[in-house]
Amino acid sequence: MRAVQSQRKLQKLDFLVRNPDYLADLIISRWADGSLPKERLLDARAVFKEREPELHTYRMLRNDHGAYEPLDNSLSVLRHLGLIQLRRAGRVSDGSVRRRDYFLLRAGADQAQRLRESEGVLAWYDQQTAYVAAAVEGMTGAQLKAQQYGQPEYAATHVHEVIGGITERVRERLDAALAREGLQ
Repeated sequence: MRAVQSQRKLQKLDFLVRNPDYLADLIISRWADGSLPKERLLDARAVFKEREPELHTYRMLRNDHGAYEPLDNSLSVLRHLGLIQLRRAGRVSDGSVRRRDYFLLRAGADQAQRLRESEGVLAWYDQQTAYVAAAVEGMTGAQLKAQQYGQPEYAATHVHEVIGGITERVRERLDAALAREGLQ
């Protein structure tokens, strides 16, 4: 059973899958601070040069707490079919649950495999989530939130407006990082 602990982290992971420019920038930043090896820069390059970020970007609105979309409707179908499970964790205070954890059940993993085999176009999501998983290894939802707010474009976006892209700035950072590491 695979799990994502906390709705905050799930929201931040969703943002990275849907915004390849922010994903590439995270990879570059984590390489720059020594958290990722130089070979991970090739993932950022793949996101930009092989994955066509302009075609695979699904911008999100900024909510009161950053990039956020209600998950209940989209996940309810998966829950109903027994593909995922949601568990509330932590103590309840003032009627609020401290954390929601999301689990991919065996039936969900099996269904995902069947879709991979029958729908080749979905391979993009497998590769994108693999890049995200490698980039965020060891990071919490709070750390991902802080990283996103560290982007001036993200932080300056008003509530209920679309979070803008950072593609051109990231392309320049990526080219410089690849050159520095001799990975061009």
